[in-house]
Amino acid sequence: MNILFLDSIDAKTFGGYQNWICLTAPALADRGHNITVAGRPHSEFIRRLKSRAGHINIIELPISGDFHPVTIYKLKNILKKNSIGLIICDFNKDVRLGGLARLFYPGPKIIWHLGLNITKNNFIHRLLTPRLIDAVVVPSESLKSQVVSSEYIAESLITVIPHGIPEINSGYSETKPSIVLRKKYGIPESNLIAVTSGRFVEQKGHKYLIDAAAEIIEQFSDITFLLLGDGSLKDSLQQRIEALKLTKYFVFAGMLDDFNLELSGADLMIHPSVDEPFGFSVLEGMRAGLPVVASRVGGIPEFAIDGETSYLVEPRRSEVISRAVFDLIKSPDRMREFGQAGKRRWKTDFTLGIMASKWEKYLLNLIGN
Repeated sequence: MNILFLDSIDAKTFGGYQNWICLTAPALADRGHNITVAGRPHSEFIRRLKSRAGHINIIELPISGDFHPVTIYKLKNILKKNSIGLIICDFNKDVRLGGLARLFYPGPKIIWHLGLNITKNNFIHRLLTPRLIDAVVVPSESLKSQVVSSEYIAESLITVIPHGIPEINSGYSETKPSIVLRKKYGIPESNLIAVTSGRFVEQKGHKYLIDAAAEIIEQFSDITFLLLGDGSLKDSLQQRIEALKLTKYFVFAGMLDDFNLELSGADLMIHPSVDEPFGFSVLEGMRAGLPVVASRVGGIPEFAIDGETSYLVEPRRSEVISRAVFDLIKSPDRMREFGQAGKRRWKTDFTLGIMASKWEKYLLNLIGN
């Protein structure tokens, strides 16, 4: 198969969907398919992809407006030169650009792979989108229901393929990551480390984590909250932490290219999102063998099992988060059992190989092979 992944994410942003491409595109290339990826020049997305995928055709495509003739012309040439048969799109913009380029190079099927519900209820979207796409793929039943509720994407077009991720590789033996991690960030050896991974945006619910931390520390002060990521709310989150006099309990690690050490060396994961179409970070925590406290939202309950791999709690409730975390802290045996069960669940159903096989079978069926 000759496949194009088209993603017009802005130059500075790298999120879960871009991470999905960085995993899936090489996995399909390893299976013998010809993979092309197009993204904005000098973008964080393209930079990271280049560091992971030497055998993929990566094109830095200047992307202008949704109907820009120069962008469409260049995209048409990409389709023709690489004999593209399948275009996997991300944003509404990508759907329109790919659909219009296909008018000048007929043949490729367009798959809209949604990581978020970005369907929009206006005339242009309702008119064009159903006419430009051939299929839709989402990572969870929860997101499928949201897309169907738009009422202009037929349910028959939508397939659910859950995300999968590769084996974690911290580069250390099982006994060393925790020691190395504490030295890296100057965290006391006796402290428990609770890791949270996600962009600093409203969706991820960090403010509820901070309020929960204040309650947790009242009962258990030997804890450090390690935040992985960056985003527009960073300053306001830091101000909230300072106002609550919690600065010494928080470490901001930034946006890391590789955070396997941070996951391998932590003791538990807290994921306080208020909306989560799938929950990539939660799956990463489970893969690392971490017990998880996460919001019961979106696609998370479809793979994280409450009371077995995780405690799933109501969103926007800091007191519920703190109670669940403290319950885990009081029971090392439960923490270990949750971590082991989460890792088994990842290995059984959510590895990168399992996901790649599902995508390969789906795409071959779509083109009739």
